[in-house]
Amino acid sequence: MKTLYFIEKINASPSKVHNLMLQKKSYEEWTKAFSPSSSYRGDWSEGSKIFFVSSEHGMENSGMIASVDKNIPGDIVIIRHLGILSDQVEQYDGEHVDPWRNSLEVYRFRNENGQTVLTCSLELNSDEHEQMFSEMWPKALKVLKEICERK
Repeated sequence: MKTLYFIEKINASPSKVHNLMLQKKSYEEWTKAFSPSSSYRGDWSEGSKIFFVSSEHGMENSGMIASVDKNIPGDIVIIRHLGILSDQVEQYDGEHVDPWRNSLEVYRFRNENGQTVLTCSLELNSDEHEQMFSEMWPKALKVLKEICERK
């Protein structure tokens, strides 16, 4: 499995960046780079199951199922991929799930001279996904930066 890293410096405190990154309204704004209808169901408390969903291609509430392994405000968020939600049906194994199951997304918030250095890492297993995420993540983080710096 390969790990991709994305870094964005944001002129806001780590706690503000953490809060706006996870707040539903701003989350839906900065994650449009991944899907125009991007949202989530559930909450960000440690140990909870969370559904990252969109309603595209004629399918309602499809996306990724994950658990929140760690969430320390202004410090770190760790998400573990568990499965896929396909037109509201939960799948925890199979050819589309097995390569991703238990892979992590990690968000680290570090204060550096009054700015937040946000480091995002993503484990993946395919060159196709690497290219796709290498294009999407920088766009998404730039929008998150704009959200945090305007509020």
